[in-house]
Amino acid sequence: MPRNLQTDRWLFGSTVALCLVGAIMVFSASAVTARDEFGSGYHFLLHQLLWLVLGIGGMMVMMNVDYRKLGSPQVVFTGLFAVLVMLAGVFFLDKSHATHRWIRLGPASLQPSELAKLAVIFYLAWFLENRRRPDSFGMNDWKRTILPALGPVLALIGLVVIEPDLGTAVEIFIIAVAMLYVAGLDGRYIAGAGLAALPVIYFLIINVSYRYDRVTAFLNPAKDPRDAASSCCNR
Repeated sequence: MPRNLQTDRWLFGSTVALCLVGAIMVFSASAVTARDEFGSGYHFLLHQLLWLVLGIGGMMVMMNVDYRKLGSPQVVFTGLFAVLVMLAGVFFLDKSHATHRWIRLGPASLQPSELAKLAVIFYLAWFLENRRRPDSFGMNDWKRTILPALGPVLALIGLVVIEPDLGTAVEIFIIAVAMLYVAGLDGRYIAGAGLAALPVIYFLIINVSYRYDRVTAFLNPAKDPRDAASSCCNR
């Protein structure tokens, strides 16, 4: 008889704890601004807690869904196509904070790049599982495995970089590389991908002033950010 699956209490508790700590950080960072702009220091905290409750509710629903149903091609490719359409569609919408990152529906907003992370996970999990079968081409086949695995991922990353949102693009890249590594991809390909990505990331940071300022401030918190901006512009 198959045994009933039990909830991983440590994983569940850690997830909830991280969400609550995040809510506290939001309150700490936004209380003064929220009080000045909205008359209540709890404005952003309440919004965060609302989404936290909705997120936990969605998690509870998904905990009772057979995960194997998420691995069907209909689900995988429908989700992948929908995310690609949304990432391309944001460029036809008005900018928000000088970027094309959000789809706004009244008071609600959606950031497609966050859904891109899930799309990458679902796609690679489905694709790599098929490639690990004994009758398949294997994990290290360049034409039949590596290129088809990375093609959609690189398309998503490219659209996210153009928004621009380099941080999320790097997250998606790390997720993809980690999944490929766990699936058994040769370490040489992993190292090659990392080496190929480094000059691209360097170029995207050094030629954009606010990214350069952030890196400089992180490496040298005592340095005046205006000096960093001046140094960047003089390069």
